[in-house]
Amino acid sequence: MNSFFQSGLIAKLLVGCVVLVTLALIIYDVSQRYEVAVTVARAVSPTATPIPPTATPIPPTATPAPPTATPVPPTATPPPTTATPTPTPTPEPQYELLKPGGRLTAAAWFDDDHMYIADYEGNIRLLNIRTGEARKVLDRLSVPRGLTILDGRLYMTEMGNICDRLYEFLEWLEHDKSMEWCDLGYIRDDADPKEIMKAYILLTHARILSYRVHESGNLSDRQTVVDGLISLGGDHAPNGLANDGEYVYASIGHPQEWIDPNNLFNANADLFAANGRRPELMGAIARFRPPDGEVEIFASGLRNTYQISIAPDGTIYGADNDVDSPPGIHYRHLEELNAIVKDGFYGFPFWGTNEAPPEENVTEPVAVLNGVSSTATYADEEGVYVAYRDTEINRFVVDKFDYETFTPTRVLRSAKAAPITSILERDGLLYIPTFAGKVYIIDPNLAPIVLQE
Repeated sequence: MNSFFQSGLIAKLLVGCVVLVTLALIIYDVSQRYEVAVTVARAVSPTATPIPPTATPIPPTATPAPPTATPVPPTATPPPTTATPTPTPTPEPQYELLKPGGRLTAAAWFDDDHMYIADYEGNIRLLNIRTGEARKVLDRLSVPRGLTILDGRLYMTEMGNICDRLYEFLEWLEHDKSMEWCDLGYIRDDADPKEIMKAYILLTHARILSYRVHESGNLSDRQTVVDGLISLGGDHAPNGLANDGEYVYASIGHPQEWIDPNNLFNANADLFAANGRRPELMGAIARFRPPDGEVEIFASGLRNTYQISIAPDGTIYGADNDVDSPPGIHYRHLEELNAIVKDGFYGFPFWGTNEAPPEENVTEPVAVLNGVSSTATYADEEGVYVAYRDTEINRFVVDKFDYETFTPTRVLRSAKAAPITSILERDGLLYIPTFAGKVYIIDPNLAPIVLQE
């Protein structure tokens, strides 16, 4: 029994030892885990107080140094710029300008893009209004003036140049026979003006010519339609032409009135007629129906109407240029715009249209111009454009006269006094050739326009 007891005791002791050892291992293990957890917690816990720095940071040793010196001001005021300030650009002119050259005397439309232009030098050129290029189609004419196209033919007046055949009367031509035209004022002291007039009339070859117009614009087949016309001086000659689709109308200037032309022509009527001269056509609007060319006087009593124009209603308009009468002669002819009617008489050379006695049968003008040297006239649906030299500003101008009141409205003022020799219209624009060799293209709705050159 004791051995059994002893054996049980030993077993219990062994079991107790095992339990103690097991508990010890468990306690050791738990303590190790706790120590590790605490170490980790101290390393990552946000509540842990950070370790204070070992020393206070050292403050800056000194205040930053201020700038060593105040910036040096400029030693002197900068010199002003030497360049002239750029001027304000001149506004673009409200017109186009073509420069074909030559002393232009007349123009007429060939087609929508081209016009024929005549010049004092004796040429006819075809001017392209889109490019400004001018091509010569005819030359060696004797001062061509009026131009118009009817039934495929171009009609023109030719003033004629006869000065070289009158040198015995004209002293200044003895040493300079290259002059292109002559003036009756330059004569020898011992020359008789009436004899010179007779020589002009007998030697002149002023006429109306016609040429066939080709599709290219070239001209051929020259014909003399009206001959025996008279050219006296530089301007009193066959002038402008117009047509109404049936007749060609020609304006023919009258000789200077102080030569006393009526006595001269009356005294020499038989002589002139025998030589085929037609002084009765001077100072008139003549007309003929192609192709026969039989001429009749349409209206008379006009001193020197240059360009004429036919309005849409068929009325012919022309401005008659004039001058004061010389001392001792008691009449004066004012510059005027006339509606030229069949068989109308306009007073020249005895009465100025505005000063004729009431009993005289003189056709009244539609307007009196405030100027001299009236030249071009163009009539459209709204009114009549007239070019003349305004005596107040001594410049050529273009005024438009309405049909209802014939009150003028200024459309253009030129920069110089170069004569305007034609006025044409296309697509609402006016084409204005001048004796200075330029063609201005203006929109009359932008009026008044002042030419810059």
